[in-house]
Amino acid sequence: MALIGGKRGAIALDSKDPEFWFTPKKHGYGATPTHWKGWVATAAFAMALPAVSLPFLLSLTDETRTAGIMLWAGAVLWAVWQFTLFAKRKTDGEWLWRWKGVAYRSMLDDLGKAGEGGAENKGNDKN
Repeated sequence: MALIGGKRGAIALDSKDPEFWFTPKKHGYGATPTHWKGWVATAAFAMALPAVSLPFLLSLTDETRTAGIMLWAGAVLWAVWQFTLFAKRKTDGEWLWRWKGVAYRSMLDDLGKAGEGGAENKGNDKN
């Protein structure tokens, strides 16, 4: 499959229509599965982590416990990071902090504009 663009905005030439599995959350940060493939991917990831972790952690001995736990923690962080990148690529929209579907950045910009307008009005009242 040929790709156009960088890693983040790559477009597959072989696909007719980009298929999104997740949608940005309306509250907080992240995405929610909205397609059955997103739900399957999320469930598989949620089941695979403990299924792989438990036997590994139970196999550690006293001599290998510290190094093993450090290796396990690194592997879990890497796996979560990879799933997050995957989910971002499959999300229909940008991951932003939101409240009621509005990005915090937009709300802060609006507050700044309102504050500036308020300062201008106060200055006009003095004249």
